[in-house]
Amino acid sequence: MNNNNSLLIVSCYNIVNSNTAGEKRIKCYINSLLIHEDFSSAYIYYHAKLFKFEKNKIVEYPKKINFVSLFRTVPESSSILIYPSTNVLLEIFYLLYFKFVRKKRVFIELNEVRKFSITLKSRFSDIYKSPFLFLKNKLKQLLSVIQEYTLSAYDGLITISDNITNYNLLKNKIILQIPILSDIPDLYNHPIKYDYKTPFKIIFTGTINIKKENLNLALESLSNLKVNNIELHLYGPIDKQNLQELDFIKNKLNLNTHVFHQGIVSNNLLMNIFKEAHLLILPRGNTKQNQYGFSTKLSEYLVSGRPVLVTNVSDNGKYIKDGFNGFIIPPDSLESMTNKIKYIYENYNSFNEMIPSNALKTVKENFDYNLYSNSLYSFLFQQLLLKN
Repeated sequence: MNNNNSLLIVSCYNIVNSNTAGEKRIKCYINSLLIHEDFSSAYIYYHAKLFKFEKNKIVEYPKKINFVSLFRTVPESSSILIYPSTNVLLEIFYLLYFKFVRKKRVFIELNEVRKFSITLKSRFSDIYKSPFLFLKNKLKQLLSVIQEYTLSAYDGLITISDNITNYNLLKNKIILQIPILSDIPDLYNHPIKYDYKTPFKIIFTGTINIKKENLNLALESLSNLKVNNIELHLYGPIDKQNLQELDFIKNKLNLNTHVFHQGIVSNNLLMNIFKEAHLLILPRGNTKQNQYGFSTKLSEYLVSGRPVLVTNVSDNGKYIKDGFNGFIIPPDSLESMTNKIKYIYENYNSFNEMIPSNALKTVKENFDYNLYSNSLYSFLFQQLLLKN
């Protein structure tokens, strides 16, 4: 057996120190592979920058490296994993180059169906508002369709949810499904009781996209509840358009003293943020984009030591059992969201220990990256093709 297996991960955006879900997932992959004695190292390449991951250290190469010269540094025997980004055209180019010119084994991670996420942003009515943006999104949508036809050329696909697996089976049957992943924290937030005097804090973390995350549903629920000491705190980046929409909804619903955007928080500080929370939410709506994705935030929430409230989209219902390891409601239901938050608020101290404990057990049994170490290693290096 080759005792020097290595992996080259290629992306069109920063997944090394970007504080993104992609960075966390890739590091889980690498850590799971480093368990194997026959795995030497992993490399990440983006924008002519090359990084080498070894046990307990990351090395950045000081000079920019042209992709043609990559294998002067990266071992020739490396398998290639393409991590998706918004630059579909460059991904297609990388496939053609590494697969057909360099004769490498090339895999791709699929964590969404791109044409659905682009469609969400691009409607025909938008052509009158911004013709350039409309045409740009339509071009992206066309490229995403073309990219789907290239999937059969890959040596294998890594998918994140049942829906993505089933969607791509006709394109390539060599699929390894790995759900959202978690690095089990050494320090676990102890459960807290609620005193009904201080603010009851509901927290959302991640990129703040009102439409994709369906945050307007959470805001309307708070407005309907009319409970003075319930607050919603949003942590994460937000663009100008979403910030304006957030401010508009807050003003419209008179929630300026109940909803707060707290800015961007480092991954290293998430557990401290969660420590201040009483409830974590993922209110995503029933869109095709959300049904085919699987929010990586859920794995973070489940190890937080706090109850989670999610909507039943994608694979959420596969892992979350209402009242056991979290709370789950139908998507897009204002009544369900309002009633569930009310129930959680009024009965918090009856499940504040049991539900987080069961949630942590769920993570250990399903999302711990060590669980997928052998299957990922075999998939990438031993050609044990996993067929659905």
